[in-house]
Amino acid sequence: MISLPHHSIGFCFSSDLSLLTLKGAGLQYVDSHDYCWDNRDRRDSQCILQYTLDGEGELEIEGIHRKVHAGDAFIIVIPGTSRYYLPKESSHWEFVYLEFTKECLPLVRKIYSVAGPVLHLPEGSELSRQIIDIYVKALNDQVSSFFESARTSYDLWLRLTEYAAGLSVAEISKIDFAKSYIDQNYFRNDLDLDQVADHIGMSRSYMCQEFRGKFGVSPGKYLREIRISHACYLLMTKSDHNMQEIAEMVGYSNNNYFGKVFKAETGISPGEYRKRSGQYDLVRTMHETPYEI
Repeated sequence: MISLPHHSIGFCFSSDLSLLTLKGAGLQYVDSHDYCWDNRDRRDSQCILQYTLDGEGELEIEGIHRKVHAGDAFIIVIPGTSRYYLPKESSHWEFVYLEFTKECLPLVRKIYSVAGPVLHLPEGSELSRQIIDIYVKALNDQVSSFFESARTSYDLWLRLTEYAAGLSVAEISKIDFAKSYIDQNYFRNDLDLDQVADHIGMSRSYMCQEFRGKFGVSPGKYLREIRISHACYLLMTKSDHNMQEIAEMVGYSNNNYFGKVFKAETGISPGEYRKRSGQYDLVRTMHETPYEI
Protein backbone atom coordinates (compact mmCIF):
# COMPACT_ATOMS: atom_id res chain seq x y z
CA MET A 1 0.00 0.00 0.00
CA ILE A 2 1.15 3.55 -0.66
CA SER A 3 0.88 6.48 1.71
CA LEU A 4 -0.71 9.25 -0.32
CA PRO A 5 -3.77 11.45 0.23
CA HIS A 6 -6.99 10.29 -1.40
CA HIS A 7 -8.07 13.01 -3.83
CA SER A 8 -9.49 13.44 -7.33
CA ILE A 9 -8.12 15.93 -9.84
CA GLY A 10 -9.74 17.03 -13.10
CA PHE A 11 -8.12 18.66 -16.14
CA CYS A 12 -9.50 21.05 -18.73
CA PHE A 13 -7.16 21.86 -21.62
CA SER A 14 -7.88 24.25 -24.45
CA SER A 15 -6.34 23.39 -27.83
CA ASP A 16 -7.31 22.97 -31.47
CA LEU A 17 -5.23 19.76 -31.62
CA SER A 18 -6.80 16.33 -31.20
CA LEU A 19 -4.20 14.64 -29.03
CA LEU A 20 -4.48 12.02 -26.31
CA THR A 21 -4.49 13.83 -22.97
CA LEU A 22 -5.29 13.25 -19.32
CA LYS A 23 -8.83 14.15 -18.23
CA GLY A 24 -8.62 13.21 -14.57
CA ALA A 25 -6.75 11.28 -11.89
CA GLY A 26 -7.58 10.03 -8.43
CA LEU A 27 -6.74 7.76 -5.53
CA GLN A 28 -9.78 6.23 -3.86
CA TYR A 29 -10.57 3.85 -1.00
CA VAL A 30 -14.06 2.32 -0.94
CA ASP A 31 -15.62 0.04 1.66
CA SER A 32 -19.32 0.50 0.91
CA HIS A 33 -21.09 -2.13 -1.16
CA ASP A 34 -23.20 0.64 -2.64
CA TYR A 35 -20.14 1.58 -4.70
CA CYS A 36 -20.95 0.83 -8.34
CA TRP A 37 -20.37 2.60 -11.66
CA ASP A 38 -22.68 1.40 -14.43
CA ASN A 39 -21.12 2.75 -17.59
CA ARG A 40 -24.22 2.27 -19.72
CA ASP A 41 -25.81 5.17 -17.82
CA ARG A 42 -22.86 7.57 -17.89
CA ARG A 43 -22.91 10.65 -20.08
CA ASP A 44 -19.19 11.43 -19.95
CA SER A 45 -16.94 10.23 -22.79
CA GLN A 46 -13.52 8.89 -21.87
CA CYS A 47 -11.27 5.88 -21.33
CA ILE A 48 -10.40 4.77 -17.81
CA LEU A 49 -7.36 2.90 -16.54
CA GLN A 50 -7.93 1.74 -12.95
CA TYR A 51 -5.11 0.07 -11.02
CA THR A 52 -5.83 -1.85 -7.80
CA LEU A 53 -3.47 -1.22 -4.89
CA ASP A 54 -5.25 -3.23 -2.20
CA GLY A 55 -8.42 -5.22 -1.65
CA GLU A 56 -10.58 -6.59 -4.44
CA GLY A 57 -13.11 -5.21 -6.89
CA GLU A 58 -15.11 -6.70 -9.72
CA LEU A 59 -15.48 -5.74 -13.37
CA GLU A 60 -18.39 -6.81 -15.53
CA ILE A 61 -17.96 -6.24 -19.26
CA GLU A 62 -20.46 -7.48 -21.84
CA GLY A 63 -21.93 -9.82 -19.21
CA ILE A 64 -18.58 -11.41 -18.27
CA HIS A 65 -17.44 -10.95 -14.64
CA ARG A 66 -13.77 -10.54 -13.73
CA LYS A 67 -12.29 -10.26 -10.23
CA VAL A 68 -9.80 -7.40 -9.97
CA HIS A 69 -7.07 -8.09 -7.40
CA ALA A 70 -4.09 -6.07 -6.16
CA GLY A 71 -1.75 -5.51 -9.09
CA ASP A 72 -4.55 -5.74 -11.67
CA ALA A 73 -5.39 -2.84 -13.96
CA PHE A 74 -8.55 -2.74 -16.03
CA ILE A 75 -9.14 -0.62 -19.09
CA ILE A 76 -12.65 0.42 -20.14
CA VAL A 77 -14.35 2.82 -22.52
CA ILE A 78 -17.14 5.09 -21.26
CA PRO A 79 -19.95 4.96 -22.13
CA GLY A 80 -19.99 1.22 -22.73
CA THR A 81 -21.43 -2.14 -21.76
CA SER A 82 -19.50 -2.45 -18.49
CA ARG A 83 -19.73 -1.74 -14.80
CA TYR A 84 -17.38 -2.03 -11.85
CA TYR A 85 -18.21 -2.32 -8.18
CA LEU A 86 -17.22 -3.57 -4.72
CA PRO A 87 -18.48 -7.19 -4.51
CA LYS A 88 -20.13 -8.47 -1.34
CA GLU A 89 -17.26 -10.80 -0.50
CA SER A 90 -14.71 -7.95 -0.53
CA SER A 91 -14.28 -5.67 2.50
CA HIS A 92 -12.54 -2.83 0.63
CA TRP A 93 -10.99 -1.69 -2.61
CA GLU A 94 -8.20 0.87 -2.97
CA PHE A 95 -7.13 1.99 -6.42
CA VAL A 96 -5.58 4.68 -8.56
CA TYR A 97 -7.61 5.72 -11.59
CA LEU A 98 -6.60 7.74 -14.62
CA GLU A 99 -9.06 9.18 -17.13
CA PHE A 100 -8.04 9.89 -20.73
CA THR A 101 -9.55 11.37 -23.86
CA LYS A 102 -10.75 8.92 -26.50
CA GLU A 103 -7.74 9.43 -28.77
CA CYS A 104 -6.41 6.31 -26.99
CA LEU A 105 -9.14 4.10 -28.55
CA PRO A 106 -6.87 2.50 -31.20
CA LEU A 107 -4.47 1.45 -28.43
CA VAL A 108 -7.35 0.20 -26.27
CA ARG A 109 -8.52 -2.01 -29.15
CA LYS A 110 -4.99 -3.35 -29.61
CA ILE A 111 -4.63 -4.17 -25.93
CA TYR A 112 -8.05 -5.88 -25.91
CA SER A 113 -7.15 -7.94 -28.97
CA VAL A 114 -4.04 -9.45 -27.39
CA ALA A 115 -4.72 -9.43 -23.65
CA GLY A 116 -8.32 -8.44 -22.91
CA PRO A 117 -9.50 -5.64 -20.60
CA VAL A 118 -7.46 -6.65 -17.52
CA LEU A 119 -3.67 -6.52 -17.24
CA HIS A 120 -1.62 -7.67 -14.26
CA LEU A 121 1.06 -5.14 -13.35
CA PRO A 122 2.97 -6.41 -10.30
CA GLU A 123 3.58 -3.99 -7.44
CA GLY A 124 6.88 -2.21 -7.97
CA SER A 125 6.90 -2.82 -11.73
CA GLU A 126 7.80 0.07 -14.03
CA LEU A 127 4.23 0.45 -15.29
CA SER A 128 2.66 0.38 -11.83
CA ARG A 129 5.13 3.05 -10.67
CA GLN A 130 4.35 5.13 -13.75
CA ILE A 131 0.61 5.04 -13.03
CA ILE A 132 1.14 6.13 -9.43
CA ASP A 133 3.62 8.79 -10.53
CA ILE A 134 1.03 10.34 -12.86
CA TYR A 135 -1.38 10.64 -9.93
CA VAL A 136 1.36 12.24 -7.81
CA LYS A 137 2.16 14.73 -10.59
CA ALA A 138 -1.52 15.58 -10.96
CA LEU A 139 -1.82 16.04 -7.20
CA ASN A 140 1.19 18.36 -7.09
CA ASP A 141 0.13 20.40 -10.15
CA GLN A 142 3.05 19.13 -12.24
CA VAL A 143 0.98 18.46 -15.38
CA SER A 144 0.79 22.12 -16.24
CA SER A 145 0.35 22.25 -20.02
CA PHE A 146 -1.56 20.57 -22.82
CA PHE A 147 1.66 19.23 -24.35
CA GLU A 148 2.95 17.91 -21.03
CA SER A 149 -0.33 16.05 -20.59
CA ALA A 150 -0.07 14.60 -24.11
CA ARG A 151 3.55 13.47 -23.58
CA THR A 152 2.65 11.83 -20.28
CA SER A 153 -0.42 10.13 -21.73
CA TYR A 154 1.17 8.80 -24.91
CA ASP A 155 4.18 7.47 -23.03
CA LEU A 156 1.98 5.49 -20.64
CA TRP A 157 -0.36 4.12 -23.31
CA LEU A 158 2.44 3.10 -25.66
CA ARG A 159 4.20 1.29 -22.81
CA LEU A 160 0.94 -0.43 -21.83
CA THR A 161 0.34 -1.54 -25.40
CA GLU A 162 3.91 -2.78 -25.79
CA TYR A 163 3.59 -4.70 -22.51
CA ALA A 164 0.31 -6.31 -23.56
CA ALA A 165 1.68 -7.25 -26.99
CA GLY A 166 4.71 -8.90 -25.41
CA LEU A 167 2.89 -11.01 -22.84
CA SER A 168 3.81 -14.67 -23.10
CA VAL A 169 0.92 -17.12 -23.00
CA ALA A 170 1.75 -20.25 -21.03
CA GLU A 171 -1.20 -22.22 -22.36
CA ILE A 172 -2.94 -21.57 -25.67
CA SER A 173 -6.69 -21.95 -25.24
CA LYS A 174 -9.34 -22.71 -27.84
CA ILE A 175 -10.24 -19.03 -27.84
CA ASP A 176 -6.66 -18.16 -28.78
CA PHE A 177 -7.03 -20.57 -31.71
CA ALA A 178 -10.28 -18.81 -32.67
CA LYS A 179 -8.50 -15.45 -32.78
CA SER A 180 -5.61 -16.98 -34.73
CA TYR A 181 -8.04 -18.53 -37.23
CA ILE A 182 -9.64 -15.12 -37.81
CA ASP A 183 -6.19 -13.51 -38.17
CA GLN A 184 -5.23 -16.05 -40.84
CA ASN A 185 -8.53 -16.10 -42.77
CA TYR A 186 -9.97 -12.58 -42.48
CA PHE A 187 -9.59 -12.06 -46.28
CA ARG A 188 -12.07 -14.84 -47.13
CA ASN A 189 -15.46 -13.33 -47.99
CA ASP A 190 -17.20 -16.56 -46.93
CA LEU A 191 -15.68 -16.52 -43.43
CA ASP A 192 -18.34 -16.40 -40.70
CA LEU A 193 -18.51 -17.12 -36.99
CA ASP A 194 -20.05 -20.56 -37.50
CA GLN A 195 -16.90 -21.61 -39.37
CA VAL A 196 -14.67 -20.24 -36.62
CA ALA A 197 -16.68 -22.05 -33.94
CA ASP A 198 -16.60 -25.32 -35.92
CA HIS A 199 -12.84 -24.99 -36.35
CA ILE A 200 -12.22 -24.89 -32.60
CA GLY A 201 -14.98 -27.34 -31.65
CA MET A 202 -17.27 -24.94 -29.75
CA SER A 203 -20.82 -23.78 -30.17
CA ARG A 204 -21.07 -20.30 -31.70
CA SER A 205 -22.77 -18.79 -28.64
CA TYR A 206 -20.23 -20.21 -26.18
CA MET A 207 -17.33 -19.15 -28.38
CA CYS A 208 -18.70 -15.59 -28.54
CA GLN A 209 -19.09 -15.47 -24.77
CA GLU A 210 -15.56 -16.76 -24.13
CA PHE A 211 -14.06 -14.53 -26.81
CA ARG A 212 -15.63 -11.42 -25.25
CA GLY A 213 -14.48 -12.53 -21.81
CA LYS A 214 -10.85 -12.87 -22.87
CA PHE A 215 -10.44 -10.11 -25.44
CA GLY A 216 -13.17 -7.65 -24.39
CA VAL A 217 -14.74 -7.57 -27.87
CA SER A 218 -17.06 -9.88 -29.79
CA PRO A 219 -15.46 -12.07 -32.50
CA GLY A 220 -17.68 -10.41 -35.10
CA LYS A 221 -16.42 -6.94 -34.19
CA TYR A 222 -12.84 -8.22 -34.02
CA LEU A 223 -13.18 -9.60 -37.57
CA ARG A 224 -14.48 -6.24 -38.81
CA GLU A 225 -11.69 -4.35 -37.08
CA ILE A 226 -8.91 -6.55 -38.45
CA ARG A 227 -10.36 -6.30 -41.96
CA ILE A 228 -10.53 -2.52 -41.78
CA SER A 229 -7.04 -2.36 -40.28
CA HIS A 230 -5.64 -4.28 -43.27
CA ALA A 231 -7.73 -2.16 -45.62
CA CYS A 232 -6.10 0.99 -44.20
CA TYR A 233 -2.67 -0.45 -44.93
CA LEU A 234 -3.66 -1.40 -48.49
CA LEU A 235 -5.20 2.00 -49.17
CA MET A 236 -1.89 3.63 -48.22
CA THR A 237 0.41 1.22 -50.07
CA LYS A 238 -1.54 -0.12 -53.09
CA SER A 239 -2.31 3.00 -55.10
CA ASP A 240 -2.77 0.90 -58.28
CA HIS A 241 -5.71 -1.02 -56.74
CA ASN A 242 -9.25 0.33 -56.99
CA MET A 243 -11.79 0.19 -54.15
CA GLN A 244 -13.42 -3.02 -55.36
CA GLU A 245 -10.06 -4.78 -55.41
CA ILE A 246 -9.18 -3.48 -51.94
CA ALA A 247 -12.57 -4.63 -50.64
CA GLU A 248 -12.06 -8.15 -52.04
CA MET A 249 -8.56 -8.36 -50.57
CA VAL A 250 -9.96 -7.90 -47.05
CA GLY A 251 -12.98 -10.19 -47.36
CA TYR A 252 -15.74 -7.97 -48.77
CA SER A 253 -17.23 -8.94 -52.13
CA ASN A 254 -19.45 -5.85 -52.22
CA ASN A 255 -17.62 -2.53 -52.52
CA ASN A 256 -20.58 -0.47 -51.27
CA TYR A 257 -20.91 -2.58 -48.12
CA PHE A 258 -17.14 -2.34 -47.57
CA GLY A 259 -17.45 1.46 -47.74
CA LYS A 260 -20.23 1.49 -45.14
CA VAL A 261 -18.27 -0.74 -42.73
CA PHE A 262 -15.09 1.28 -43.26
CA LYS A 263 -16.83 4.57 -42.48
CA ALA A 264 -18.56 3.09 -39.43
CA GLU A 265 -15.19 1.97 -38.03
CA THR A 266 -13.03 4.99 -38.97
CA GLY A 267 -15.45 7.88 -39.42
CA ILE A 268 -14.40 8.56 -43.03
CA SER A 269 -14.82 6.84 -46.39
CA PRO A 270 -12.06 4.65 -47.92
CA GLY A 271 -11.54 7.26 -50.65
CA GLU A 272 -11.10 10.05 -48.10
CA TYR A 273 -8.69 7.88 -46.07
CA ARG A 274 -6.56 7.27 -49.15
CA LYS A 275 -6.60 10.99 -50.01
CA ARG A 276 -5.53 12.00 -46.48
CA SER A 277 -2.75 9.41 -46.39
CA GLY A 278 -1.01 10.93 -49.41
CA GLN A 279 1.53 9.25 -51.61
CA TYR A 280 5.10 8.33 -50.69
CA ASP A 281 8.10 7.34 -52.78
CA LEU A 282 8.96 4.59 -50.30
CA VAL A 283 6.97 2.80 -47.61
CA ARG A 284 8.87 1.28 -44.69
CA THR A 285 7.16 -1.57 -42.82
CA MET A 286 7.74 -1.35 -39.07
CA HIS A 287 6.99 -4.35 -36.83
CA GLU A 288 5.67 -4.14 -33.29
CA THR A 289 8.79 -5.84 -31.95
CA PRO A 290 12.14 -6.00 -33.77
CA TYR A 291 13.24 -9.31 -35.22
CA GLU A 292 16.17 -10.94 -33.48
CA ILE A 293 19.08 -11.87 -35.74
